Amino acid sequence: MTSEIRLFTRVTVAKAKSVVANPDEPADPEGGGGFAEWAMLTLHALRIELGKSYRVAVDLLSEMPGVLDEIGLTRLPHYTVLRTWFARIPTQTWRAFLGASTEKRTGHAAIDSTGI
Repeated sequence: MTSEIRLFTRVTVAKAKSVVANPDEPADPEGGGGFAEWAMLTLHALRIELGKSYRVAVDLLSEMPGVLDEIGLTRLPHYTVLRTWFARIPTQTWRAFLGASTEKRTGHAAIDSTGI
């Protein structure tokens, strides 16, 4: 059985790839270099899902090989790289990703006390 966090990662990877210019770029290029934009979007979404700081999220993810396999990563960026990348992401890309991610993975919706 697949864990909830792994399923979340799988869905997030697909959504992140749908909004970037180069979805076929390897997540973690051989020989080093920068991480793919879709991989960084996925890592940021995981940080938010975990509700942790950049430092703690990267530390936790380093202990989750199944999640890293879903993304295609063999290493993780330093938490400062992730934080700096997010500060510089084009607003258009982040909005497109948020738009693709607005539907919850459960498909459930909440109704407040007004019934609307």
